[in-house]
This record gives sequence, structure tokens and C-alpha cells, in this order.
Amino acid sequence: MTSTLRAIAILFLLSGVSGAQDRSEAFRRYAASDLEFELENTFFPKFNHKLVTGLGYNADPAQDPLVQKKVAVYRKDPKTVYHVRLHHPHQELQAAHHLRHALDGFVENTTFRDPTSPIRVGDTYHIWYSKSWGTPPVGQESGSQEAWQDIKGKWKRIYSWDFVSIWHATSKDGYHWQEQGVALEPGPAGSYDDRCVFTPDVLVANGKYYLYYQVATSPHVYKEGPHKIAFAWADSPQGPWHKSKQPILAPSEPGHFDSAKVHDPCLIVKGGKYYLYYKGHGADTQYGEPFHIGWGVAIADRPEGPFVKSKLNPVVCGGHEVMIFPYQSGVVGFVRQGPELYSMQYAEDGLNFRLVSHVTEVPHAGAFFRKGHFKDIDKHPAEFPKWGLAHDYRLGSGEAFLVRFDLSFPATTEQLKGLSQ
Repeated sequence: MTSTLRAIAILFLLSGVSGAQDRSEAFRRYAASDLEFELENTFFPKFNHKLVTGLGYNADPAQDPLVQKKVAVYRKDPKTVYHVRLHHPHQELQAAHHLRHALDGFVENTTFRDPTSPIRVGDTYHIWYSKSWGTPPVGQESGSQEAWQDIKGKWKRIYSWDFVSIWHATSKDGYHWQEQGVALEPGPAGSYDDRCVFTPDVLVANGKYYLYYQVATSPHVYKEGPHKIAFAWADSPQGPWHKSKQPILAPSEPGHFDSAKVHDPCLIVKGGKYYLYYKGHGADTQYGEPFHIGWGVAIADRPEGPFVKSKLNPVVCGGHEVMIFPYQSGVVGFVRQGPELYSMQYAEDGLNFRLVSHVTEVPHAGAFFRKGHFKDIDKHPAEFPKWGLAHDYRLGSGEAFLVRFDLSFPATTEQLKGLSQ
């Protein structure tokens, strides 16, 4: 089928009985192949990544001359290391970047990844994150059931987020962190989370603290599901945490974009409702085209649910990790992968995301400190965030560690206002 005929067929589907009136603005762009992304007067959010201590790296970067020496190598280039690595490969700069990530001071055979949005309680910042350790991961894209088990039939770590618990850390300045120990562990054999609890996000509501997180059961191999989302609550950031009796979000039926897995929960309060954004992983196609990853949203009246998936899903096409935060009375998303990769998108209604800017150097699983935390953004418009945490990888290893990013947003006041118009 020619591209013209395909476009006509898709437009017919969108305008007819296909149910496309219930499709989001982002999916309409995807279905119509209208993915050209050329904006005039585009402004570029910039992420300045910095090492932190206590979360996979145990030296003070401000006092580590070896770190500073490597950092100086790529600071000479006007482009950031992430821009260079992703868009303009340069061997010397890549080597400098990777050497920085292979220095002494990193915790061996241990992964710190997927942090929650930092929250501040009194004078202390709190985060929760996925942590695993043990023998190095045995492989992701290739292998067999035998390769993923030892001679006694015990499961090995397939990847760095396998056999994961959720840990808690605190900081007074957002740079130097102290682990406070495990917050949530996998459940007993046969439970809905007996293999992994991971990729958490935090919500503060009604005087309680909620952790929403991804769960997996054994046996489990790469790219096989299902993965679901559950939650736990506590009266204090220190716990104890009480798990939900069952997962609160599961994959959809075959034919939907999230028919295999639901991942990466992230919560925003809007209009008296709780919006749970998540990544959906599908085993199917949409309009005859492969569609493997997108973001959806499920909405509830209470933090405990029930959460009902929006008929507009997927609300973002592609994206990998869900990276969103409230701005004014809407929602901003940074999209790192997919047909609209390296884009910043904005949805005034939290559902229909439109393209507003190009973005480079997008962090892995970035989570943003939200001033005002989790107030209803329809009543308390949110400010643009200035910093957050993410994870990055060591050279030659699937292991990750946490980093801080400071977010500069060199836009004019009018451009900022334009996000919500």
C-alpha cells in the first residue's frame, strides 16, 4: 500500500466507526504518520547531570580529583556529553564519559535505579528506588531458560532490575544521600510480587504516604509478562509499609497497546482525581503497524483506587520510562524514545499531549522534585521543576547508579505561558 493510500485508509478509520473519536491527540499523530517535528523558535530544556554520593557511588565528586579530571575533558566541548553520546558520536568524548563511570568508588555488582520523585519532609529529602545485587546479569536479549537458571534450577538475575527490592534514602542537600534500608521486599512464593518489586513512585495524600510500584512473579524471562502495578501505604516516610491485597493495574486484553505489561507508575493530582500514568507494553499492533511502547493513564477518585484506564490511551506514543511532572494546571512529559523521541510534550487536560519543544540529553528514568508536592494542580498551579534524580550505567556493565540533574529552562516568560495555551 502506498503512503498516500495508507494515509487515506487511516483517515477513514479515524473518522468512521473505528472508535477513533476516543483516541488521544498523540495517537492521532501516530496513526496518521504525522510525526514531523519542526518547531520555529524552539527552546531547549537542559539537563546538567551531577554525581551524588551514597547511591551507587561512594566518593565525594567535589573532592575527587580523578572525577574532576575526567569531567574537564568533555566540558571543553560546547555540547553536553549526553548530546554527544546520543547524536554525534565522538570516540574521545565517549571514552571520557565512560571512564568517569568506571572509576573507583562505584559499588560492584549492585544496581541503584528508577528513583521516585524526591519529596521534602521538614528539612529532609526522601527518595525510594529499585536496588538489586549479586552476580552480574546473565543477559537480556538472548539466552534460554537453561541460561537463566543455575545447576540447581535456581533463577539467576536476567537483567539489572531483576530480583529487586525498593529501598529508602534521605538527604539534607539533595547531593549527599544516606540509605535508610529496605522499604519493600518481594512477597512469599506464590504471591503477586514474589520475584520483584521495582520502579516505584511516591504520592503524599490525606496525611499518608503511598508507594506505587511494578511487580513481577516467577518464572519470568526477558520480555515476558505480565507485569502489574501495586501500591503500599504508610503513615511515615520511614514506614512500616502496608501492601495492597492485589495489584491495582494489570495489562489489558489482547488488541490494546498495554496487553503485555504495565510499568513505571507516576502520580499527579488534578481536578480532585488521581491520575496514574504508566508505560504500556503491547504484544499486538495498531492499524497494522507494530506498536510496542506507549504511555497510558488510569484515573481514580481515591489514592487506593479503583483506577480506570482512559479510553484515550495511549496518551503518548513511545517514551520508554514515564517522565512527567505537573506544570501550571497541566502535565509535561519528556519523551526519550519512540516516534517522537527527544521531545517535550504538554497536556492541559492531562490527556491530549501536544509537542512543544525539542529536548536533548534526556535522563534515564528522570524523576523531578515538585515544589508543593502533590497538591491538586487545578487549585494550586505548579511551578516548573529545577532538579531531580535519574540513573545512569557503568561502562561494560548492566549495573546502574543514581545521579542528580539540575534542570535549566532557557525559555522566555511568553514561551512558558505558551505551554498552557
